[in-house]
Amino acid sequence: MLKVLIVEDDYMLCLINKKSVELIGYTVIATATNGADAIEAVKKYNPDVILMDLRLEGDMDGIDAMNEIAKFSDAPVIYLTGNSDEINKARAAKTNVLAFCIKPVHFEELKTLFLKVKQ
Repeated sequence: MLKVLIVEDDYMLCLINKKSVELIGYTVIATATNGADAIEAVKKYNPDVILMDLRLEGDMDGIDAMNEIAKFSDAPVIYLTGNSDEINKARAAKTNVLAFCIKPVHFEELKTLFLKVKQ
């Protein structure tokens, strides 16, 4: 069973994503609202995949957080964003990105993406 970390600073979107992940049949091991907490959660829980909002609370965005996480984890990331500009897509491409999704992400899309994760 896949262990999923959700990094999302919008409480309602976090709940929706958590419910979607659980309906797919995977376990949400933790949630975080900022990059620093996401880094600590990866160290503590070693997720199989990370659902990462691009814009987060604090000084670090989701891509910055993934760059730090990549120093000690090879967990792939599914970026969730309302902003699909080419600069962020190019930055994201340099991380272990599985997908770059525009919010709102639909259940079926998420389900398909999780099938690509090695179990």
